[in-house]
Formats: sequence, C-alpha cells, structure tokens
Amino acid sequence: MKTAASLVLAGAGLALAAPGRFASSILKRTGYEACDNDCKLAGAAFPDKHTLQLMLENNWSEQCPPIYIGDADAPTATSRVCLDFVGPNVHFSFSSFPGYTYKSGAVSWKLMGNLINPGSWSAPPPDNTVTCGPNPSGDGLLCALPFSDILGTSAITSIKDLLSGMCPNGDREGLGLYLEFSGQVESTADSSVTSFKNQSPCTSRDASGQCTARDTATPYIEMAYRCSTCNVAACPPDEPEPPVTTTCGFGTGFGYQSPQKSLTLNTLSGQGCKRWGWYSTPSLAELQGGGISGPLYVGAGNNDISKATNVGTWAATANAAGSVTVSYLLNPPYTLDEVHVNLACTPIAKCAPGQYTLGKGGLNDVPTFASGPIKYPPCAGSSKAALIVHAAVDVLVEGTTCPAKTD
Repeated sequence: MKTAASLVLAGAGLALAAPGRFASSILKRTGYEACDNDCKLAGAAFPDKHTLQLMLENNWSEQCPPIYIGDADAPTATSRVCLDFVGPNVHFSFSSFPGYTYKSGAVSWKLMGNLINPGSWSAPPPDNTVTCGPNPSGDGLLCALPFSDILGTSAITSIKDLLSGMCPNGDREGLGLYLEFSGQVESTADSSVTSFKNQSPCTSRDASGQCTARDTATPYIEMAYRCSTCNVAACPPDEPEPPVTTTCGFGTGFGYQSPQKSLTLNTLSGQGCKRWGWYSTPSLAELQGGGISGPLYVGAGNNDISKATNVGTWAATANAAGSVTVSYLLNPPYTLDEVHVNLACTPIAKCAPGQYTLGKGGLNDVPTFASGPIKYPPCAGSSKAALIVHAAVDVLVEGTTCPAKTD
C-alpha cells in the first residue's frame, strides 16, 4: 500500500519537498545532453535529474540515496548511489566506501507507473536486476538502465519516443520506480568481504535534515522525478524535394518582326514554302544601323500569331564588313535544340530549314545562341536579301508528361 506521502504526488505534483530541502532545487530546469544537438527534440520533455524525490520520505528531494555497510543504525561505512539521466539510460553511480573496494554491485528495479495515475501503479518489490561494472571515471561502480527496458519497448526505439514514454505527462510528473541497491565490498585493511545495501526509507528528520528514524521493514526505496522541456531550437523547415522535370520537344519557331515587315513563307513558290512562317528583307544599312529584332513564335498555324506562343526574341545585326550575326534569347522554360538561318537573295527557292544558309543542331537546350558571321548577299536588280530565322524549341515541364508538339 502507498503511504499518504507518496499519494500526494498525484494531487499536488513534485513541487512538494520535505522541510529542509528547498523547492528551488526540485523545480530547477537543467540541460540534457540528448537535447543539445537534436533539433527534432525541440519542445520534448525529458526526465530532470534535479527533480528526483524519495516518495516514501514525504517526497524528499534526493539525487544520491545512501548505501551502507554493517548495521543500519550504526554503519561501519556509508556511501551513496547517484542517479542521472544520460542519453537513453538511467545511470546509477556507486561512490566508493572509504577503506573498501567493490567486488560486485547491482540495482534491482521495477516500474511503479505514471505518477499522476496512482490507481494503475504496480506493487513492490523490485524484481528486475541490472549488474554494475567499474565506473570509467575510476571511482566506484556504474550501472546503466535503458529507458527501453523501463518502458518495455524495443532497444531501437527513437530517443523522441523514449522521452515521450519517460515523460508521459509532458513537462510535469514523470514515472515512479521501485529501487534496491546491493552488492559486496572487500576491506583494504584485512581483505574481508562484506555486503552493502541501500538505507531503508527515512521516517523522521531533525531540523538539519538528518534522518533520525527509518522504516526498516521496507527494504526498497520509491524514486520519482519530474520532467522539463528540451531547450533546443526547432529544426528549420525541410527543403522541398526538387520537382521531377522533363525536357520535351515544344515545336517549330519562326522569327517575326512586324506586320509591315514580316512576309509569309506561303506566298513563295519555292520548295517547302507552303507552310506558316515569315521572312523579312532588311537592307545592309538597316542591319548596320542598329539591326532588326522581334519575337520568336511557336505554333502560329496559318500565320495567326494569336494562336502562337511567344518563346523569346531574336535579333540580326551586321558589322561594317557586311557580316551578319543572328542571336536568339529564349524565355524560361523554353530552350533551343536547333537553329537555322537563311540569308539569300529573292526569289527564295527552298524554305526547308535543313537547306538554309546556316544550321546548328544538338544545342543541348541552351537559352541563348549567336550565329557565326553570315555574308550579306549582293543581290542584282530588283532582288532583295531575304532573312528567315528559325528554331526547334524545347520546353522544360514538371512531371514526365510532354505536351503535344507544335510544328
């Protein structure tokens, strides 16, 4: 049966310390190394070692319960077992007895239950055992009791889930444990071996906090703790996964200048000219004086630019020697796969892009291109230099489905 002192946890919480133990030590919030570098634990509750209390001792604040050799009322030697929460474990550090060395040590334990739900608590005594080994610090013994063992979960349970189990009520009362400490020590004076164990629960203390009476009929202690909140910044938002993209053939593009200066290919009688598209007839002086330019249209069937997609711009200029350069600049998500430029005297005999003055394929979807120099043709009589600007245009789309291609 639980004493009135232990039951007070459910109603008033762990802030009720016995006289002689200051509430500030119980309510102190501390860091926990598992929180320090794990942004996923932001806001998670963790068991706070500074809130450890002995439930059968009127919730006396105690991180290091006493152990003794000999008679409980007149011990031959005393020491302590200090509890700490380290990573996903409860650590029990057995300090050395003066004049003795440890031969063995163990912690017997049992989960009592959720402190705010005493009706579900298990009954003592502790019936599980953790065996201790030499403390790496060089002093005494050390035992590690995994949170997963306390909670009865898998050893590979995430630290976040383990902390949730150890702190089922968040930043308040945690769990209660039944504990016993025992083992053997050897005297450094005469090599005699004797046993040690934990002190029974204290039932009375003097004004200085020293125990004056113990419940020798109870061999175990009941340890409780409160949880605090991990003081770590939350993780930044996850970077979105880049979308799956596909480069698709979009269609055929022709350079357009203006309604007055863009002449339709389908008015010509040359081979392959019965199609949509345009040509212009710039003079050399016009090209040398600043050049000409316009939009690059794809899909202007029947030369109807209202149906077309404006994918970028083109420009043509000439230097003093009469060499013409045609440049392309496409708007995202459109790119160039091929370009063709025809600069020849009228009448135009062939309109198929593969038969133009200049052709460049395999451009690997570049957004810009500038042609090499093309000689401005000397045209006789009424013949004029005709310029056709053409491109095979691709488009970058999200997903794997390509739109219908427009020629």
